Amino acid sequence: MRPPCEIVQRAFLPAVRTQLAQSLKNKGLSQIEISSRLDVTQAAVSKYLNQSSPQSELSEEIGELVQRLTDMIQNPETKADAVVKELCSACMFSRLGSTLCKIHQNNVSALKIVNCQICSQLLGGSDDNLSERAVVISDMQEALRTIENSSSFERIVPQVRANLVTCTSDAKSIEDVAGIPGRITIISGRAVAPIGPEFGASRHTAELLLNTRNIWPKIRACLCISGRDAVVKASSRIGFRVTSLTESESDASKISESLRIMKKRAGKAAIFPAIHVPGGFGVEPILYLFGDSAINLSQKCLMVSDLINI
Repeated sequence: MRPPCEIVQRAFLPAVRTQLAQSLKNKGLSQIEISSRLDVTQAAVSKYLNQSSPQSELSEEIGELVQRLTDMIQNPETKADAVVKELCSACMFSRLGSTLCKIHQNNVSALKIVNCQICSQLLGGSDDNLSERAVVISDMQEALRTIENSSSFERIVPQVRANLVTCTSDAKSIEDVAGIPGRITIISGRAVAPIGPEFGASRHTAELLLNTRNIWPKIRACLCISGRDAVVKASSRIGFRVTSLTESESDASKISESLRIMKKRAGKAAIFPAIHVPGGFGVEPILYLFGDSAINLSQKCLMVSDLINI
């Protein structure tokens, strides 16, 4: 069992770091600055600067990549994720029938015999499971940008904080549902997701979404917000079909029992159903809104928050 990552770890990354450290030194950066930019120890930088990068089939690709990374790192406007993306993109490109692919097949003859296409299938979008999970995360990230750019969303965030979850089309468990670790909170008067979306991150809201999909198969996202009367009324005004529980409840499976009522009142064809859970002693009311995608749901929620008076 010898995946291409073995070559990346042992040959590709060390060569990139060595040449990049040397390139940045030639541009006048100190060891401390290089250490900071590459997010490695100063001892590692010293090692890179005092060793030569071995010549290999990867040398030309690495040389071109190092030049691009050097220019990016020197630009103060370049963000850290852009540098990592450039590095990963070069690695993936080389694995798709290029140098890394050839080296891997030469090192593992059994793969060459069967004309290995694993990287092409996984990275090229042929693996439906991976592709759909990537689409879910992208949908979530776009929805979060919409929420975080809003000046009104904070009006509908409950004290327990809001959460957004989205699932794959064939979701069967909470591991197929992406949520926000730590939820969506308020920082300096704005809604913020401190951590990006992750699969399996929100058991409670994920269970509600999965149960709702048993009645509305096209539902793919759920957002929990404040269940204050003004929020519930605003949600109804912009098209959500709201059904309410008779008393406060925190157990996801028990809340799901209201789905039978929702089906009767909203109809199976309803695009935007919602469940209102009233508050109780020391418990605030919560409203669970459902939609066909995270981005569409976030946009509908901004319509709700815009209707709420400060």
